[in-house]
Amino acid sequence: MQKKFFYISIYFFVVIFMTACTATENTRGNLISDARMQKVVPNETTRYELRQIWGPPSMVSPFSGGERWYYVGQKTEVMGIFKKETVDRKVVMVDFDDAGIVKKIAPLDVSLAKDIEPNRKKTSTAGKEFTVIQQFVGNLGRFNAASAANKNK
Repeated sequence: MQKKFFYISIYFFVVIFMTACTATENTRGNLISDARMQKVVPNETTRYELRQIWGPPSMVSPFSGGERWYYVGQKTEVMGIFKKETVDRKVVMVDFDDAGIVKKIAPLDVSLAKDIEPNRKKTSTAGKEFTVIQQFVGNLGRFNAASAANKNK
């Protein structure tokens, strides 16, 4: 009986240990698959149809008057406690003509992308910084004057 319990507990330990080693995948943005890429035909597909097939764009170019859309997406994997690894990354640019028909589809080279480090410094603003006590004491009596004026009317 004890041997059976021991083997069952070892079996469950191995099963739990093996499931902990399964990779966790995360997809961020709009990662366009090759099958969905082939559904869009330049000089035929409209802006509305593109939105139905691929979904909304990740970005619309502010300098093209809305005539250039970008679809950006990436898939990452984390295996247990190890570092996150980017498995797939795509950036697709879509140009439209004046009638709203897809003119050009161009996958962009993601190897030219650079990671940026956000600046953690605070932006200074005009004015004072008050503590919680200064804010509380500063507001005492401030709202009573308005309610007293309304009662006198």
